[in-house]
This record gives sequence, structure tokens and C-alpha cells, in this order.
Amino acid sequence: TTGSRGGGGGGGQAEEPAGAFVIAEANDHGAADLSGQSETSLELDDFYFEPTVLVGEPGQTLSIELENEGQAAHTFTLDDGSVDEEVGPGDKVEVDVDFPDSGHFRFTCRFHASGGMVGALSVDGDLGATGAESQSEDGGGGGGGGGDTGPGYG
Repeated sequence: TTGSRGGGGGGGQAEEPAGAFVIAEANDHGAADLSGQSETSLELDDFYFEPTVLVGEPGQTLSIELENEGQAAHTFTLDDGSVDEEVGPGDKVEVDVDFPDSGHFRFTCRFHASGGMVGALSVDGDLGATGAESQSEDGGGGGGGGGDTGPGYG
């Protein structure tokens, strides 16, 4: 009998564009829904961002207090270069970011991105990160999966 020959796979998967955030490449420390918020804090540690995915609204501006709780220096660097802040161990730095109009913006630590220290500003939900939490006063609902088309549909 002749065995089947492997190979030929792939083909059906589109390549991720440069700068795309892929949760499998991140040290996943969850997501936070910050829709409607104007400020938050982000923990930089050895070697992750917590939360890893910040979920917001298109065009939303957010002031982020970066707090390095690790033993090494880290950066918060947006792929487009608009923000690139180095934060020493035990230091805090404040930055302002704008969420994209669609999709997501990836951020990294320039020193440790290859080790999984990556995250994202997303208007497309938690991008697969675990444990999305709302930081709003009412505790939030964790997002509904985007199926709400409003009254009169369905």
C-alpha cells in the first residue's frame, strides 16, 4: 500500500499584517474594558503588561499611568512610534494614547517583545485575552460578543 504524503497544508490562513497583535505571542495577563474611561493604570513587569489588552471605543483618548513593578527597565512603545516611554524599575510615567478608529494598535516593550512582552489597544474586543474585566463603577458585563444589532433585527 502507498502511504499518504504530508505537505500541502496552510494556504487557507491569511498572513497577519506587520504589527498585528497575536495573543498567542503575548504573555497573557488579561484584558480590561475601558470604554468611556479617561484614565487607567498599566502594570509593566518581568515580562508582561497587565492588563495585556486594553479595550476602548474608536478614537477614545486614554491617559495611562505606566508602573514598572519589575526588576528590569521596560518600555511602552506603540508600533507607529507615536509613544515610546522607557520606565525604570519602581518608576511611574504617564502617557496619553488614542484608540484606533478600527481594529487595534499593538504596543511592546522594545527590550522584551521577543519574550512575549506585547499588548494591544483594541476597539475589536479582547482579541482572545483571558478574563476581560470592566473597570467601570458598575462592574460591567464583560462584553456580549458583538452580536447586538439593535431592536427590530433578527
